[in-house]
Amino acid sequence: MFNSKHGSSYDGKASDEGATTVIARGVKVEGEFTSQSDVLIEGEVHGTFSTAGMLTVGSEAKIKADVKAGSAMVSGTIEGNVIVTKHLDVKATAKIMGDVTTETVMIESGAILSGRMTVGVKPSGAAATVAAESPRGRINGRERVPVLASES
Repeated sequence: MFNSKHGSSYDGKASDEGATTVIARGVKVEGEFTSQSDVLIEGEVHGTFSTAGMLTVGSEAKIKADVKAGSAMVSGTIEGNVIVTKHLDVKATAKIMGDVTTETVMIESGAILSGRMTVGVKPSGAAATVAAESPRGRINGRERVPVLASES
């Protein structure tokens, strides 16, 4: 269930804060979800979502929520704004429809992003706002631009 065939990089190790919470394929969570530890989502989440730890979104996961996380690796679909305190890793199978704010980001070719992206500082500030585009097409009708971070 958690092998790389399904787009998840979960290795069974929890962060120092505690055990990993798993929302398995076929499970749907609605409402406000808050965690201090790592979270692996393979199912569906609707509402609001927050974790201080690492968020891993599997390739078949569907999130319809504003998301806040310490760090995140996204392979599935997120419809909502995303705020990541440290690093965001967007895999080729990912679709994010909403504004993204993060300190650092890595975006694989093929990922789909629709919204504004702010990169380069902790989410409380804004260092650089850019339009991101997948090689498969335009995002929000804008021409392709590199995703760069600027120094404050």
